[in-house]
Amino acid sequence: IIPLTSQSKAQHSWDFTVSQWQAAGLLKPSVGKPVIASVEKSIVLKKLGQLHTDDLKALQTLLQKMLL
Repeated sequence: IIPLTSQSKAQHSWDFTVSQWQAAGLLKPSVGKPVIASVEKSIVLKKLGQLHTDDLKALQTLLQKMLL
């Protein structure tokens, strides 16, 4: 689960812009905030979409940089 917002542009170096937001099934251009956390499945209300392969690769690269 990646927290997303359509309310702002990337504000931190670890934020990322979802470039393929329409292909992901999102309603508006969005910014992701990669955080490492666990979420109880029962509190997830609905799935908004799925990241496009290009955005998923960018997120993976960003997470690797964050963890090094």
